Amino acid sequence: MIRHLHTSRILFIIMAITLLSCKKDNEGDDDSNYMVGNLSFTLSQYLTTGQEIRLSATGITEPEEGLVYQWYTTGFSVDSLTGQDITLFAPTEIGNYSVSLKVTHSDYVTKSQIKSVIVINPALEESYSGVINGPYSLIDERDGNIYHYKQIGNLFWFTSNLQFEGAGNPYNRELALSPIFGVLYTWNEATGGVTANGLGKGPTGVCPAGWSVPTNEDWEDLAIALNGSPIDFEKEWKGVGEKLAANARINGSNIWKYSPNNLKNNTSEWNALPGGSTSNKYKSFSNINQYGFWWSSTQKDLSKSYYRYIHFDLPDFPYNYSDKEYFGASVRCVRLIEKSN
Repeated sequence: MIRHLHTSRILFIIMAITLLSCKKDNEGDDDSNYMVGNLSFTLSQYLTTGQEIRLSATGITEPEEGLVYQWYTTGFSVDSLTGQDITLFAPTEIGNYSVSLKVTHSDYVTKSQIKSVIVINPALEESYSGVINGPYSLIDERDGNIYHYKQIGNLFWFTSNLQFEGAGNPYNRELALSPIFGVLYTWNEATGGVTANGLGKGPTGVCPAGWSVPTNEDWEDLAIALNGSPIDFEKEWKGVGEKLAANARINGSNIWKYSPNNLKNNTSEWNALPGGSTSNKYKSFSNINQYGFWWSSTQKDLSKSYYRYIHFDLPDFPYNYSDKEYFGASVRCVRLIEKSN
């Protein structure tokens, strides 16, 4: 009996030592089997149908060799691709899609990443709707973009934001959004650093030849046409924002955040949209779907200039001012209507 217990105890000790040894070895294996670094790739939040895109996998620092990158792109021009850097085309149908990436190695645990993307086509009514094009149109000879415009008061006004990409940046650098929201510019970019006063007297700046960035007097003329009485630039302009804002949609979703305080009836057919803003010289973007901001070419002082804005929750069209180099806003172009004698 004593001999049997002694043998059992020896076996127990041997098993315990073996288990501890195995556990230690396994812990070491686990540490060595995980890749070092965070797998990542950059994908725009919005793409235009058929748009060519390039994707690059980054972030894995160890191991340096033997990695296999597998992309899963259902609905795109191909359903899957292998390689650290790939080129393909966005889906030809609008909708919500995803891109998945997996990196494998025979000796390491697999890592993966997935990102979503919204595919749009601003040229299609089913993708971009709710705006009213002006009765006249022009082609910007610099880039071939087409702009519609209409008469309001004593001026012709663009009925969409300028999207000239020779300066400024689209919101969050999302190129697919330029035909909808236009491009954001600092005041110095928008005006060429030139301040102005007077009806139709603004600088050409980033506008096409023959057009100008609105002055304070141009903005006042717009408000007078909509409200029917003289108006001072440095006022809130009650109810004007609601007449300017369009209840537009992207892929069936409202662009403006909803509020019963601003019905966005767009009776002016000016098509104001909440294109947001940028700050810190395009390092930060904010306010999309909630605010629209538009520059005046009239400066407040040597470092600041005026702009007007619409908030989704207010029917008005207030003014403010900001640094000429720090803040970025949208631009509408105007042209004085020639009066016949």
